[in-house]
Amino acid sequence: MASICAVCEKSSEVGGRIYNCDSCRRPLHADCIGLTATEIKALDLRQRVLKLFCLDCEKGLACLPEVLCKLNNLTDTVNKIDKFIFGNEDSTASLFKLEIVNEINDRVLRKNNVIFYNAKESDSELPEERKNFDLKIVMRSLSKICTVSETDIVKVLRLGKIKSDGEPRPIKIIFNDHGLALKILKDKHKCEKPYAINGDLTLQQRDQLKALREELDILNKDEELKTIKFINGSPKIVNKRDYEKGKENENVKKDQLKNRRKN
Repeated sequence: MASICAVCEKSSEVGGRIYNCDSCRRPLHADCIGLTATEIKALDLRQRVLKLFCLDCEKGLACLPEVLCKLNNLTDTVNKIDKFIFGNEDSTASLFKLEIVNEINDRVLRKNNVIFYNAKESDSELPEERKNFDLKIVMRSLSKICTVSETDIVKVLRLGKIKSDGEPRPIKIIFNDHGLALKILKDKHKCEKPYAINGDLTLQQRDQLKALREELDILNKDEELKTIKFINGSPKIVNKRDYEKGKENENVKKDQLKNRRKN
């Protein structure tokens, strides 16, 4: 069977002598890759030293020094992180650093998720029917916030065991895009009642939020002047009026920018 040249896609019967790339083994016409008569003689030797590489493999070899340099830098970085976590320190410090790394990893795993509350559960005993029931509720509610299709959702699942008092379990919605999860959380106030939406917080984040709410109750004991808002992904107590005024100014700037683009 005649070999087909990877460059001109013609057989050896049409384009003449074919050689194979010493890296990827793709067949190549001598004329297509511009081999000289001297190079052809060198390639025809039984114990040849000359190596033949196609254009793609030549480019790959040219990038090899840069790849090796980046690999060495990456190895150094990993070693530094390893030393930072497990270096010659007391066990308390090492454990603290390990907890930080675990917390970061946990937040990364949750970044595409939102938690959906107060959705009635299906009476069906079939898992697939229960799942479809939850998906319909979720899709109908999310459509009030932004454009979402079923292909945007990786998974929908109830959290925890079924409660004896009939209280619906929260639903975890896993999206395939972090940006979509952020948009929904930003506009969660548009969610129709009685449903509610929050981020998928780690245990540390939930404890932090709980402490802030207790502090907020004390600060707002006489008058409700402060509130909790997520700023750059972290919950903080802010002055309600200052925050609302800042949002108004931000919206004004956005409108002005839109008008400039139109003009």
